[in-house]
Amino acid sequence: MARLHTTVEPLTLLKGSRQAQPWNFRVVEPTPNSPQAVAKGNLYVLLELGGAEPASPRLYRLLLNTVQGVYYDAAGGITGGLTEAIMAVHRALEGHNALHPAEDQRGGISCVVLRGEELYMAVGGPAMVVVGHPDRVEQFPAELSTAITPLGGSELPVVEVYRTGVSGRSMVVQLQSEWAALIPTRKLASVGLAPDVGAALDYLESLAPADARLSALAIQVEARPADTARPEEAAARAPEATGVAEEAAEEAGPTAAAPSPEPVAVGEAKAPEPAAGKRRRFPWFLLLLVPLLIVAVAAGAYWWQQRTLQLQVASLVQGAEAALAAATAEGVPEDTARQQLQKAQEQLDEALRLQPTNQQAQDLQAPILEAMNRLNRVVPLYKLITLREFGAGNDPGRLEVRGSRVFVLDRGQDQVLRYGLDEVSGLIPEAGTGLVAQRGQALADGQVVGELIDMAWAPAGGARSSSNLLVLDSNNNVLQVEDVLGLRPLAVAARESWQSPRLISSYIGNLYVLDSATGRIWRYLPTADGYSNPPQSYFEGDATLDLSQAVDMAIDGNIWILYSDGTVQTFFQGRQQPLVLETPPNGPIVKPQALYVGDEAGAAQSLYILDSGGARVVEYSKSGKYLRQLVPADAADREKLRQARDLQVDEVEGVLFILTAPGLLQADLPRANQD
Repeated sequence: MARLHTTVEPLTLLKGSRQAQPWNFRVVEPTPNSPQAVAKGNLYVLLELGGAEPASPRLYRLLLNTVQGVYYDAAGGITGGLTEAIMAVHRALEGHNALHPAEDQRGGISCVVLRGEELYMAVGGPAMVVVGHPDRVEQFPAELSTAITPLGGSELPVVEVYRTGVSGRSMVVQLQSEWAALIPTRKLASVGLAPDVGAALDYLESLAPADARLSALAIQVEARPADTARPEEAAARAPEATGVAEEAAEEAGPTAAAPSPEPVAVGEAKAPEPAAGKRRRFPWFLLLLVPLLIVAVAAGAYWWQQRTLQLQVASLVQGAEAALAAATAEGVPEDTARQQLQKAQEQLDEALRLQPTNQQAQDLQAPILEAMNRLNRVVPLYKLITLREFGAGNDPGRLEVRGSRVFVLDRGQDQVLRYGLDEVSGLIPEAGTGLVAQRGQALADGQVVGELIDMAWAPAGGARSSSNLLVLDSNNNVLQVEDVLGLRPLAVAARESWQSPRLISSYIGNLYVLDSATGRIWRYLPTADGYSNPPQSYFEGDATLDLSQAVDMAIDGNIWILYSDGTVQTFFQGRQQPLVLETPPNGPIVKPQALYVGDEAGAAQSLYILDSGGARVVEYSKSGKYLRQLVPADAADREKLRQARDLQVDEVEGVLFILTAPGLLQADLPRANQD
């Protein structure tokens, strides 16, 4: 005699990824030959909800409990019970919407009943079922109309009931209506020909668009001789079947629980009364069972604790999935999406705190991070190439890239090195060691180079006939690096009046010295021997500023000053211009190191700030509007950026140079339309 065996597996896809433990299905498989199994058979339900916001797991449980309870308690046959159950779901959903009008949930449901070799299907609202037989495939309903009345509204839905049979091996697949809207019917019908449940769901996953949220429930029905039944298969399948219903009912609590099929009761034999005149003897052997009972109680308590933990983690993960879905829904405002993603991350963090090895929670980390990065306009930097590594004792601080020449000021060794940029070999030191300036170096006029403070590229302009690197030392010297003469001090007027020169820059041949102690920027016009004419105070009206927290200075026609708190001031012809930088969506600049705005050779379109605290490069428009942030995709590269010191940007060639303590890095600059 043949016995039908079932294999059941759900599928929920979110943004192209399978989601574990979906909450929109119910599988009820009563004990074989029990009154419930004989009268009403197995019940399989797939529920689809949609509204102004994602439906809660509690609402799914309420409706699924309603289906199960009403169907098995309904008087009469299968078709009447299914119709009554679906209408009860409609009324329950309608009542929920009355209490929560902002949600406005609508739904569709498919119910499949397997009793013996008979298969009954009932559909209410938008839903469909595909049944594959050895010789044909059937679809119920044959066509999905856009005019189908959904569950939960003021208009009564139509419940359609179908009947067919199973034999040998059959595949039943319940599908939410969105499948038919996205995929041709002929392709969907092919799922009924799949050899097993796994292949059916893999096939559906291959058909699904990458950005869709879709659900399905696959049931494989197979006839096997009764004497070849495999109990281990039924045991392995138990968590997918009745266990799902039991778990959902336990989570919902006593108020939401609905009657479910009971297993066949074992007959109870009444103990015989003792014969008259005979004393009943105490069964002392039961005392031997006391230790076993204690162990059983302890094991039961541990099991209950673990089960409670699993349910709690599952609830947190489901909440994170729901928040992620709400955040990524079309048309959601950025602030709302950000709040939902924050909620998703908090729930996921709590789930991983309770159960760090939970695979479903681990898998959810990537899509939440991806959605947050997309929302915050975080653009990954790939292929960070190390052009030069720096060893112990090095402390690289400033960077200048001029064509194929690269200059690095190393404050740890108090020296400036010059390299040649080679596309194959990286950085190659020029002239042997590449050393062009060093503390303690004797100059031609008898001076000695002091501690190296800053450096800047000075292009030709005015009386300057060549473009050279200028180096500032602690002796208030301005030293010029020349190919033939080497290091040469320039004549600089009134340099003895500088109190704390910290930064230098150049524009069209002019030299600018930021003196933090006096609160001034001194501007020098070029002369034949350097800068021998008296300087001018740059700020309008000889004003002074608090420059004690200035971190970097750059010039592109305007002077830009970066401060340690992440603020930037800009000046034109000595007068401050209005500028307020927008705070990045994922947090303010933490530890700014440098800014880049271009120069007179080609002003950059954007303002770039190197934030080592955030391991990122933040890009702004020059009016202060936040555009995006560039973050290394690799965790090891992000750690290098936490030790970043300076940067240079070539927007024309699309290249980014970042100087860090471990080494000089190069990356492709992502195009603006790729963010």
